[in-house]
Amino acid sequence: MINFSQLKPKSLAARTSIFLLVVILSAELIAGFIWYQQNEKQQQQGLISVVNSLALSANTTISYFSDLPLEYRELALNQLRNMGGSRFFVSLNTHQLPVKSISNSTRKTLVINELSKTLTSKLPESEFYIDISNRQDLLVFDTEINFEKLPAKWRTASLLYKELNPPIIIIQVKLTEGEWFYLAAILPEPYVLIHSQFLNSTQLFFMAISALIILLLTWFIVRREINPIANLANAALQMDGKVKVSPLKEQGSTEVKTAINAFNKMNQRIITFTLERDVLFSAISHDLQTPLACLKLRSEMLDDARTREKFHKLLNDMEFMVKGALHCIKNTDIHEDMCPVDFNELIYCCTEVFDKQRIKVTGKQNAAFLAKPVAMQRCLQNIINNAMKYAPQLSIDIKDNESSLVITFIDDGPGIPSKLLEKVFEPYFRCDERGKLSGTGLGLTISRNIARIHAGDIVLNNHQPSGLQVTLILYRG
Repeated sequence: MINFSQLKPKSLAARTSIFLLVVILSAELIAGFIWYQQNEKQQQQGLISVVNSLALSANTTISYFSDLPLEYRELALNQLRNMGGSRFFVSLNTHQLPVKSISNSTRKTLVINELSKTLTSKLPESEFYIDISNRQDLLVFDTEINFEKLPAKWRTASLLYKELNPPIIIIQVKLTEGEWFYLAAILPEPYVLIHSQFLNSTQLFFMAISALIILLLTWFIVRREINPIANLANAALQMDGKVKVSPLKEQGSTEVKTAINAFNKMNQRIITFTLERDVLFSAISHDLQTPLACLKLRSEMLDDARTREKFHKLLNDMEFMVKGALHCIKNTDIHEDMCPVDFNELIYCCTEVFDKQRIKVTGKQNAAFLAKPVAMQRCLQNIINNAMKYAPQLSIDIKDNESSLVITFIDDGPGIPSKLLEKVFEPYFRCDERGKLSGTGLGLTISRNIARIHAGDIVLNNHQPSGLQVTLILYRG
């Protein structure tokens, strides 16, 4: 089965080109329809005038033949046929000839009605019959012979209009009993065609050619205009993998140049901020060591053991917090490039130090995923280590699709109270308040920061009947 959502254009160039193409074609169709309607009204007015003239001519011809003595009628007809008439054919028949009518249309109805109206007013007591047929279906004479089988001198010089093969108007009037006047005629240009078309094959062909040219030119121009935007997006992605990005060349439209200029300034501020932060934390790490060591030494001189123990605890807590902060920065701010990462291999590396009977892995990564390999390994390692501390069993499920990579970790440990599911992401917070298990309380904080650096996230839920479910979501693109 065809998935139509996959056929939708995704790039800005394709979307803009198709949108502009639809707008132009719609405008052409609407304008063409309006022109067609106006032209059709003018054509109908002209057609009425021409048909009335034809009806008057037919009436004059009928009156002329009616007034001729019987012995002269055939002579006049033979002379007329020998002379040839490119737009008419006349004869006298003993009966009304059958006519194979063309398909109905607005113009056909209009022509027949106007002819009937005029002839009725001019020949009120005469019986007449009006219809329209094609030249190849035309029957003439009492023998009802097909017009195409007539002698060449009559056929090739009658009912012709240049290279066109227009429909034939047939008027049959009963003169007397057993005598019918037969007149076949075509309309003059530009009314030779009874059927009108909104769009013919030639117009459709040129419309398709123009639409194709518009589509190609629009795609080329839009593609050229959005190149600076694509470069800007690539540079933004590089910032995620490597902070130092070369300034972009300001090109394109005024709005795009403004955006690139703002990006370059932001990039420079980020570089400056990162350097200043690294210097600051290095200074903190270095400068605090000396006063902490002096305070520890002075606390040893206190006479009261209880007071000395309190001072020791406070100083150890302070040192622990400083080291934790530096550790958090070191583990989340990893200056490495994005590259294809095999999460199947990463999970194997993170779990190989544990008993294989305690961990079950299902699913697999199907396609490459761009990420920071060292950072992602730390993210996975922290989640797995936390689970193995609190639970005897851990199951890991990998689900990969076109839009995201989702890794779910489910353990059978005690879980976390619902009100603390978000609080555990705060630095130094631990559910194990008594500190029975080792750790700094920064593992999940670091893991979530790494996930968000990769435009993803980590979500916690309690698993039934017991345990914790940690879901790592990483979006593609």
